Amino acid sequence: MRHLRARLTGLDIPRPFSVDALCEQLAQDRGRPLHLLPLPGPPGPGQPCGMWIATPTVDYVFHAHGTSALHRQNIVLHELGHMLCEHTGLGGAEAAPMFSLLDPAMVGRVLARGGYSTPQEEEAELMAALILERAGWPGTSPSPLGDLDDLL
Repeated sequence: MRHLRARLTGLDIPRPFSVDALCEQLAQDRGRPLHLLPLPGPPGPGQPCGMWIATPTVDYVFHAHGTSALHRQNIVLHELGHMLCEHTGLGGAEAAPMFSLLDPAMVGRVLARGGYSTPQEEEAELMAALILERAGWPGTSPSPLGDLDDLL
């Protein structure tokens, strides 16, 4: 858990917290735009609920639409967790069929989330929780999960 907390060192968590403000901060820190977009097509079994695509000049974070605001926030924070952890994933060629607007040669990294079965997915989910913890959410009440440090 210490290595995840260390990745948040120096990250200015906006107060009051908002995902949009955090994305603006990350875009500024990374020196490139970060766009939040709904995933194309309806959500469903076998479809990712979130995805981060990094190109040399821009980051795209896709999220499922038709879900609650809280779920959408968690999806985006999870994808930002991948970004902050510098996780790697599928190459650009795999993204081409799903996102024809992107040139596969320009896509440096694609991470799609459909479950939490790998260490990268677990780290990204914990990073999302750590961001919310640093933002002061859910306030002063104890976390239903207990101390996040006890999860690892």
